[in-house]
Amino acid sequence: MKLYPINLDIENKNCVVIGGGEVAFRKIRGLLEAGANVKVIAPEICAEVEELFRRGEIFLLKENFSEEMLGDEIILIAATNSPEVNRRAAQVAQDKKILVNVVDRAGGNFNVPSKIRRGEFLLTISTGANSPAFSKFVRQMLESELDENFGVGLKIISQYRREVKRLLPNYKARKKFWQKFLTREIWELLKSGEINRLEEKINYALENFRLESQNGTD
Repeated sequence: MKLYPINLDIENKNCVVIGGGEVAFRKIRGLLEAGANVKVIAPEICAEVEELFRRGEIFLLKENFSEEMLGDEIILIAATNSPEVNRRAAQVAQDKKILVNVVDRAGGNFNVPSKIRRGEFLLTISTGANSPAFSKFVRQMLESELDENFGVGLKIISQYRREVKRLLPNYKARKKFWQKFLTREIWELLKSGEINRLEEKINYALENFRLESQNGTD
């Protein structure tokens, strides 16, 4: 199955999770990390979900799922231990044009990939639901490579985007600049934690690029 990759903005959007166990908790936590308003529907919940409710981080209906409980949610995640309940919730949600993820793969229309999040930097890993274990394996291998320095590095580079756009108003010139700048050297700099050198590197590269362009050597 070939999937279309997409990163969805769900900040302050209403989402619903059917189920209250450990799997549901992981799904809830992912939605909360992205800033969603989360409603949980489940007659029984685990201690972790109970704690989220106690802290006021989720809205909770301790009932069995029914169609009338859905409103203007943009995402429904069916994460119960009952394939029948998951399928029914998925069908109802899709009839209402709600995006659906089902933990047992029955009836959903999107998968939640394994992810590495470092601030605004987000890397997702998917196997098309063929092997969640392999996605997890790849994520674990990459987590040590992509530490918090990559999130900090992204923040610094994003702050320079406006300055680069001002100095290089031509799109093709900006594209060429970033291609020349973002090399293995920058990768190694981020891996080694030498974040304090990143701004120096950008300023130096930008000045050299402008001089080369003015001299017609670029």
